[in-house]
Amino acid sequence: MPRDLESEKATLEGMPPLSKESEAGPPDPTPLYFLPTEVMDPKFKKMKDLHPYSLLLNQEDLDECDWLEHVAFDPHEAASREKLDYRLHVCGELCTGIFTSSYATAPPPLGPLLRSRTFPGIDSSDSDRKKVLLGHIIATKHAAPLVTDASMDFPKDWRQKYQMTPSAGHNEDGQTICLHSLAIHPDFQGRGLGKVLLKGFTQRMRDSGVAKRVALICHERFVAFYEACGYRKVGPSDCTYAGGGWFDMAIDFEGLKDDPDF
Repeated sequence: MPRDLESEKATLEGMPPLSKESEAGPPDPTPLYFLPTEVMDPKFKKMKDLHPYSLLLNQEDLDECDWLEHVAFDPHEAASREKLDYRLHVCGELCTGIFTSSYATAPPPLGPLLRSRTFPGIDSSDSDRKKVLLGHIIATKHAAPLVTDASMDFPKDWRQKYQMTPSAGHNEDGQTICLHSLAIHPDFQGRGLGKVLLKGFTQRMRDSGVAKRVALICHERFVAFYEACGYRKVGPSDCTYAGGGWFDMAIDFEGLKDDPDF
């Protein structure tokens, strides 16, 4: 389920379009989007020192996503490593990370974080510069119009018997993208990263034409966050995951055709 972002205060009003270029971008050659920090709205200058960039995720990012998932979520709500492994393997094109890169000698908050664990290097020519996952979105597709317990699950025999349209987990023919995890590392909340990540993800999913909508579940106190990102509150969810008590949210791409923000 999406990460609860209590400390996010920025709004999407006046946010500039995401760009594929940035003078402050890292030396990685394959980003989906760079954030144009030089023209960033004042509300987003809180992230300028991070120079964030966004990339698709895959199974090679499992260790980082597993770490972030369990740092960002309460234990009973975090997806298991096995479930993350499944999602990154079968539908990594629906999963996005927001990264930064830096050295362990960087000032807080990056420096202490980089010294707290081993992060992957940016490239072999500069082994001291590390790629840090600040946030991620993990998603699958499903046939139902809203997130269900079946869409939250995964087939346990997926490695031996992969199916295009299983009853549980990712359904390749589904028209609903189920956003299961929106996680931002606690040290970097309050900088607008969650809204940037969600807006970029929603825009990319709409432009790709792979589905008709994105659906998610969240706690009631975070409904306003998703509404500020263009999602509508549907009502109480039938999902019982992690004890239930969720609310359904969704955004239909049909209604975004004339929206200049998308």
